[in-house]
Amino acid sequence: MVTMEKIVNRVTETRWSKLYVGVAALQCIFVVILQSVICTLNDNEARLLPTPPNQALLTGNIPETEIPMMAADRLGRIKWENICFIGFEIWFALMAVDATVYQNTAEILALANINIICAVLGALEVVDGNKWLTKLADTHYSIEPLNIAEKLEICLSVVILIFACVMAYLSYQMSRQFGWNIYKKLGAQLSIQKMYRIFQFFVLALKIDVFTQFLVSVFYVIQYAINQGVQWETGIQIAITVLMLPMFYFARTAGSSESYGRMIIFITFEAIVIVHYVLILLQTMGPYNSWYVWICLVWLGVVVDISTVVLGCLCMRNFERGLQPYVQRGATDKNKHELTMHKSQSRLSWRIDED
Repeated sequence: MVTMEKIVNRVTETRWSKLYVGVAALQCIFVVILQSVICTLNDNEARLLPTPPNQALLTGNIPETEIPMMAADRLGRIKWENICFIGFEIWFALMAVDATVYQNTAEILALANINIICAVLGALEVVDGNKWLTKLADTHYSIEPLNIAEKLEICLSVVILIFACVMAYLSYQMSRQFGWNIYKKLGAQLSIQKMYRIFQFFVLALKIDVFTQFLVSVFYVIQYAINQGVQWETGIQIAITVLMLPMFYFARTAGSSESYGRMIIFITFEAIVIVHYVLILLQTMGPYNSWYVWICLVWLGVVVDISTVVLGCLCMRNFERGLQPYVQRGATDKNKHELTMHKSQSRLSWRIDED
């Protein structure tokens, strides 16, 4: 059972845990502030440009000579990507705390890699912003907001890269710290350690899904409904998005309680989410729909979705093989006592008989 006392104890357990959570929080503050300013500047620039007719844009009838209209449309989309980036940073900071509290080595290492991907996407913002800055330079429209945004995007890329390097080092130190704690929790049985590791990766995939599925879907559905109105595709996407968070919790409890039926229901839902991703790709990969970052996030979501399904199937294979007491939250005193006796016996089996 997670309490505030447990959270404080785990976060302040060592200097590495303090640094890890502190740096993650600092990264969140810096990036959210910079992205908020960049988002405002992109929106201001879009307001200075002529608004493109949506239907013509979707059918690809706007000629390439209409640079201001195309720039206004792209900057309007970049604004939502900026908001998504802000959502990612908040999610990242919360996941850093979560990984520290639950001492999930897989989560720590995965967050380090995701942070590096985030740094790459930050660099793409610079490239994309410079592209439209160059195209609008030959027009009579003001490019002052976009010019300032480009400088801030360069600053953002440098900040994210520095934080990514620091977090990668801290992640390595945290993984070393967790290795011994997990050994003490599970004992010396290699079979239990292997099953526990698979379950950790499954839980990790669910937490990544919170961003790649839920947050990305929320931002996309909102902007698409604003631009195109509620259509049948939007209805399906809204229904799937609303069910995502409850299904992630449903899957977590299915794994800890070793319920075959609930796990199968969740895997079926993840297959439906693939249809949701296909609809997003169909709506974002038109000739003039420049959703570069969104397309990358959607494909990342597809990869994580498939990985979640595979890991869910592997977890089902391990049901009823002795892992449940180690992964069940809120275990009873009886279960805890049995677990302690089991680990004691495991340690005794490794001792040399001195009698």
